[in-house]
Amino acid sequence: MSKAIIKAMEERLRQIDEEGFTAKHDDNNTDGKMAIAAAAYANHSVFQQNHPELVGHSQPANWPWHIAWWKPSPDPKRNIIKAMALLAAEYDRIERADAAATESPTAPELFSTDDEWQSDIYGDLQELIEDREREAGDVIYTGTKRPAQATDHTINLAESVIENMQVQAEDDAGEVGEGYPEVGKDEEQVLQALIDAWATTYCTPDFYTIGNVTEYIITAEDVEARQ
Repeated sequence: MSKAIIKAMEERLRQIDEEGFTAKHDDNNTDGKMAIAAAAYANHSVFQQNHPELVGHSQPANWPWHIAWWKPSPDPKRNIIKAMALLAAEYDRIERADAAATESPTAPELFSTDDEWQSDIYGDLQELIEDREREAGDVIYTGTKRPAQATDHTINLAESVIENMQVQAEDDAGEVGEGYPEVGKDEEQVLQALIDAWATTYCTPDFYTIGNVTEYIITAEDVEARQ
């Protein structure tokens, strides 16, 4: 895999952590502004390589934001990385917009007699009351249905991967492999982002979890409503 992909992820995380370009911020950049900015950096990189003697830092004609945000690097590779990170941000923005257009506005409410939610899960309160012969005053549980996310199951996996690399290095090389690899928190964050992206792309869960669980006392009105 190209090293540029890792570098682009590193740049994207820098944009989020240092510049504050979060998903909420990016969602305001409609009309393809981030893609236009990416093209500006990519074109600048091409110009740097073909006409290095003419390269300046003047704002490109199609730059979508204030001149203060035009920050080309003297390294053409670095400008390619910036372009890739901006394209990734634009892709994610479009994906979020598509998801928002199709998702249900409210999570469905669920009911159960089981506080562990291992059985007796109903989408209708009156159906539960009838099937389980519940009466006014009985305690049941309510919660909301939440589709499971792949990233629910990748927490701290980067740390595990690095630890396994250390074990394998010591197995393969002995004492000289001790302490390998030496990576900082920033590098570990890039690896975690890569794992999260891979899981989100290829490992979409087909199950759901239940959140906002509370006790609910069945009322006389609830019992009457089923009749």
